[in-house]
Amino acid sequence: SVKCVRMKSVISLIVPCFLAVLAVADDELTGSPLYCQDLNPQSHLDIEQIMGLWYGSEIYTHHDNEERELVYNSCVVIHLGEVTNEMITTERSPRPGEYGYGNTYRGRNSRQNYRYLKLIWDEREKTLEYTMRLNASRRGFWITSAPQGGGPFELEHGTFSGTVQVMKAVGDHLVLTFCQHFPSGTLFSIVLSRQPNTLTFEDIQSVRNLLKRRGLPTTNVRKVCRNGSRRLEGAFSGTILLLLATLPALRKFLVI
Repeated sequence: SVKCVRMKSVISLIVPCFLAVLAVADDELTGSPLYCQDLNPQSHLDIEQIMGLWYGSEIYTHHDNEERELVYNSCVVIHLGEVTNEMITTERSPRPGEYGYGNTYRGRNSRQNYRYLKLIWDEREKTLEYTMRLNASRRGFWITSAPQGGGPFELEHGTFSGTVQVMKAVGDHLVLTFCQHFPSGTLFSIVLSRQPNTLTFEDIQSVRNLLKRRGLPTTNVRKVCRNGSRRLEGAFSGTILLLLATLPALRKFLVI
């Protein structure tokens, strides 16, 4: 009986400590900027309006609290294009009464709820392509796969696989937040404009205030597409990206 009492005493001491450790770990995970949580992206979004070429303006690294502002000579050019039709299979579906008809019907309805985008990121004459999936009912939250093509290199933020959230989309600028929890814990946002180096001070401040309200610090800044020569380089890269983006459509008209 003495042993039982001692055991109960030990357990009564260990369990609260164990629960406290779990609580701290949970707080550190969910409270960390590296945790890819829902940042309340823009829900009312016209996908067609944000397709095409975008030029980088500022990039904020949210998981680095060091205050610094760097101006780069390079230019980030992004092309967004929809590839939903390419992702849908063209195989004949089973007819009513045939084996697998019900599953195919449900699968087709499920596919209709999703759209697919291709994001091409060009920087310093290096290009990465990302295919992203989004739910038609939640257009500002994208799930991206690992990059395709471009060769064995890494851009400023490395290769990326995680989520992309559209924090702001208006006529002349776009704000995307990239988050990858594992393995590197990447969290950054990029401000894009239709033409390089055209956003006003008020535009930038509005974006920074928006990100701060979502708990994303903007003290670590990388400015891109700043001088004339790089803008021309960006425009040239943009032309190449446009050609890359239209290749799938052109293939439909080619006879091999």
